[in-house]
Amino acid sequence: MTLKQNIFAAAGRSIAVDIVGDVLYFPIWWYTSGLKYRLKRFMQSIGEMADHLALRLLLLNIFKPMFAQYDRTGRIISFFMRIVILIVRSVYFFIYSIVQMVIVVVWLLLPVLIVSRILEIYLLRYVTG
Repeated sequence: MTLKQNIFAAAGRSIAVDIVGDVLYFPIWWYTSGLKYRLKRFMQSIGEMADHLALRLLLLNIFKPMFAQYDRTGRIISFFMRIVILIVRSVYFFIYSIVQMVIVVVWLLLPVLIVSRILEIYLLRYVTG
């Protein structure tokens, strides 16, 4: 065996071991570090959306008149306007939160679904004939 053949054989073994290691480590990463990152991003995203929609600020200022209209009509209109805005934004926030939760659940189920589909396609084809 020449030196080139040794180098190529060693490189091939190293690449094969690396690929096998990555394939075996992937589920461990997916359900530990990857899930931790996904949950952290989920909480961060929910917090950013709550800040963006300013729900807390709406609640704090619900009885304050808008546009410095301190008369009775201005206060009544401001109150009901803020109630409508609060309801619409709360519904939007609720839907956004549900979508984010679905993304986390899909994250958890995706590898299982892929593996089960691969097994169904390749393994059950030979078992059932």
